[in-house]
Amino acid sequence: MKIDLGCGTRKHPGFIGLDRIALPGVDVECDLNNGIPLEDHSVDFVMASRSLEYIEDLMGIMREIYRVCRHKAIVCILAPYAHTSYHLTNPYFRSYFDEHLPRYLTDEMYLYDPLQENQYFIEPLAGINREGNSEIDFRLLQCEFYYMPSYQSPIYEEEDKRVLRQSSLNVVDEILYYFVAVKEPITAEELEESAQRTYLEPVGLTERRAGEREPAESELHKPGLFRHDSGSVLPVREAEFTGSKPARMNRKGKKSRAAANKVNAKTRKKAARKA
Repeated sequence: MKIDLGCGTRKHPGFIGLDRIALPGVDVECDLNNGIPLEDHSVDFVMASRSLEYIEDLMGIMREIYRVCRHKAIVCILAPYAHTSYHLTNPYFRSYFDEHLPRYLTDEMYLYDPLQENQYFIEPLAGINREGNSEIDFRLLQCEFYYMPSYQSPIYEEEDKRVLRQSSLNVVDEILYYFVAVKEPITAEELEESAQRTYLEPVGLTERRAGEREPAESELHKPGLFRHDSGSVLPVREAEFTGSKPARMNRKGKKSRAAANKVNAKTRKKAARKA
């Protein structure tokens, strides 16, 4: 079974849609704050696109998702990124999402490699339950960031983006996670294989990608105004010029030209006298 939590009118094709309002396409009318009205171990894929931020108790709904998931079920979450000012001021949001959330959803140390690039992890990890008896175990397989328009330019390399999103507001707009629900022993090889797969993505995300691709492709054909130094987080403006020679000469250059003109004048006079 595949379910779409808080689907609204944008239910993913082939999924069972759950929402608290009986909108067109909603199959199960329910308030997710009160749980998921499905049997234990009955779901293979959970889609939660732009919906979990409204849930009153995020860990409560994650426990419910874990309950209904089968072993190795995939959970896809698309959510607003925490460090964006208009998300922080949205009075309807109850939870916030960034690259650190996954460590609160498992007792295990397995983390997808891109998250290990963060330079400010603290030890021990805050999400680790030292008793080893957590109620949930979601291992992160993939994580992707969707940037604000100012940071979608190809002048920014991945390292630049990582530094910017860790140090500044309003760099990333949304974050996408793919988790696997672990209910039985699982090997590192199995996790790695799962991390390399391609999974279904939310309909809204597919539309977003298409919308971002158009302006990005048109930008490639515009004259370049910036160059990018590797390792820098900011673009550097190229010096503008109109030809192969500088428009003005420096003071030293003027003196050299004047001296050359004097020599040329004397040479012409001598040649005239000899003639």
